[in-house]
Amino acid sequence: MSAKARKFDLTQGPIFSGLIRLSLPIMATSLMQTAHNLINMLWLSRLGEDYVAAAGMASQFIWLSMAFTMMCRIGSEIGVSQNMGRGEPETAKKYAQNGFMLALGLGVLYCAFAIIFRSRLISFFDLDNPRVVELAERYLLVIAFSVPFSLGHFVVTGVFSGFGNTKLPFYVNAGALALNIVLSPILIFGLNLGFIGAGIAMVTAQAFNLSLKIWALTKYKNRPFEKYKPFVKISKDKILQILRWGIPVAGESFIFTFLFMIVSRVIAQFGSGAVAAHNVALQIESLSFMVGGGFASALTAFVGQNYGARKWGRLRSTTRTASIFMLGYGIFVTAFLALLARPLVNIFLDEPYSIDIGVSYLRVIAFTQILFCLESVAMGSFRGRGQTGKPAIASISANVFRVIIVHLLASTFFGIDLNLGLGVTGVWIGIAAAMTLRSVWVLTWHYFSTRKQPRVDEVVLNTDKEVAKA
Repeated sequence: MSAKARKFDLTQGPIFSGLIRLSLPIMATSLMQTAHNLINMLWLSRLGEDYVAAAGMASQFIWLSMAFTMMCRIGSEIGVSQNMGRGEPETAKKYAQNGFMLALGLGVLYCAFAIIFRSRLISFFDLDNPRVVELAERYLLVIAFSVPFSLGHFVVTGVFSGFGNTKLPFYVNAGALALNIVLSPILIFGLNLGFIGAGIAMVTAQAFNLSLKIWALTKYKNRPFEKYKPFVKISKDKILQILRWGIPVAGESFIFTFLFMIVSRVIAQFGSGAVAAHNVALQIESLSFMVGGGFASALTAFVGQNYGARKWGRLRSTTRTASIFMLGYGIFVTAFLALLARPLVNIFLDEPYSIDIGVSYLRVIAFTQILFCLESVAMGSFRGRGQTGKPAIASISANVFRVIIVHLLASTFFGIDLNLGLGVTGVWIGIAAAMTLRSVWVLTWHYFSTRKQPRVDEVVLNTDKEVAKA
């Protein structure tokens, strides 16, 4: 193993400090992304509630593209981390290159799809406010151009994470977010581009992010591979293996977002004020799910390297350590959302009706956060082992349940008024119930799955050939 590879080797050394070293840059990036989203929301709120609602609707189709992002990133990260753990950097490099090519191709296709069908896509929400609909279509036309850049730089981040270096992506992400934060008010207010300026700033920052990360992969002294070329002839075997690992995650992400959009359509029945309030509350809640997702990503790399090295005892200790850490964070987020809901929502909204809706969402959802944070540990552990199907099954099933329970509790089940009297609060309770079901399911499945793993470490020899796939 080279000196550079040893520097980022996750199969040796203290577990807690190794996890913190790996996860803190990713979690810090997530917190910065949350701060950036909240600042953007603040700028848009100064233009009016209609702009907040329109941006929220259009952005959901960018979230939908995260299915392809997760497929390419997770598949690449698993391939890189497991093969680095086995001591096979050349095989790891091939996964990195093929994942990048797949991401760019899918990103261009999705961008074209969103632009061509933007009117039909926005009409899905069936919102009875022509102004908001028109604004959402204009915003989607701009931000769709960010998708190819976003898919590309997320895959590169996954490659660096799988190698064990999360600091470099953190610095690049911080620079891109800073650029976005500076550009947004200049374009929105300084150049009088309105909320379209926020979209242009987003696309510019994503392009900047990808450009720097390609430079890092090819020129940076601590790059994962020597003589890395981002644009190569694709390997059918590597693409297929990335898809095997990534499709369950992509299906989970796509179905979650699609069903989330169905729930958003229910929320739209309560008016554009409810849509705006939900959008603001989601950005505040992202303090939890962005950080939880970041920690899960770090854990995927940590578990992936140790799984590739067949260090079973270290895997068990890693899961215990990660669970204790995320339990503490979950307690913090629960208290933060429950106690500070109203002051936080007041920053972004002025209408009393919208403020009350946003506050009720945060207070209901606060009590799901501890289980969610523990779930992120199980998710990262499953993915690091290459077992992406199990959490996907649990997540998809829970999200189908979410749609059903939300319709029931919102008293709009297939157009039938059930007279439950819960209104939009019923939507929040339904979302919380589905989140709890998913968390309990994933945690239980993970517990019984990991009990079956061997208790004695194995010796893995580097044969310069790809070991049988997990």
